[in-house]
Amino acid sequence: MKKLVLFDLDGTLITSGMCGKEGLDTALENITGKKPQYSLQLITGNTDSKNFGMIFELVKGRKIKPAEFKKLKEEYLKVLPQMVKKNQKIKKIKNIKGIEKFLTLLSKQKDICLGLGTGNFEKAAYIKLEPSGLGKYFKTGGFGDNCIDRAKMLAEGVKNAEKFFKNKFTPENVYIVGDTYKDIVAAKENGYHSAVVITDPSSPELKKLYRAAAELEEKDFTDLNTWSVWLDIKSDPKGVKRGNYIMPASAIEHVFFSRTGIDEDRLKMFRIKKYEKLPSGKLF
Repeated sequence: MKKLVLFDLDGTLITSGMCGKEGLDTALENITGKKPQYSLQLITGNTDSKNFGMIFELVKGRKIKPAEFKKLKEEYLKVLPQMVKKNQKIKKIKNIKGIEKFLTLLSKQKDICLGLGTGNFEKAAYIKLEPSGLGKYFKTGGFGDNCIDRAKMLAEGVKNAEKFFKNKFTPENVYIVGDTYKDIVAAKENGYHSAVVITDPSSPELKKLYRAAAELEEKDFTDLNTWSVWLDIKSDPKGVKRGNYIMPASAIEHVFFSRTGIDEDRLKMFRIKKYEKLPSGKLF
């Protein structure tokens, strides 16, 4: 049975500096004559479609019209390469540690299919990936061109991958890798597996990330054994010793229990595949 692994981009594959925000701010200023004032946290983890509408409304005090959205998107894609070069020059754009080795490993697995699951516009995603050379691993995926909602973007990414790979992927065979709680929430809303790289341990939203309870939490991709066990493409090289922790029923539970420890509250969250099943109906 083939598995589909969709990767977020910013903060997951690469650190992109401020090129996305700077690109949006510059494009908006070029069109409206006004430079928006807002924090990076406001737009982190959202789709570009959502952010463009939200920041336009912040500046203009009204909702963006379709023609205005199209014009803003075109201007953004025009200025983004400049912002990428600028951030690359000051070494703000870097590959997340271990990612290339991990992608190389996955690309050699006959039962693993790779794709992007990013809120970036499709063209913007590949512009951002160009300095890293990682774009070659991704030929399909879900993007923020037509989706405001991140969960819908991931579902669209799965459909696109099914067409590209000519293979049906059931939810239990879809794996989402991101870096924010929004990635986890979107994955669980679809019933997909989820893992996060915690590349910013000082993030003000770290508590939300832990609360969302991904199946795997890592600081980067250097521990290939753990990532491989999570994807069930490799057994634990150390084996499982009874009594160390609850004997897992699957490779995913094995990773969860052995890497994160047992916390009853987080254990409940981990076992909930879709957040509408929460008694409160809400995560936060």
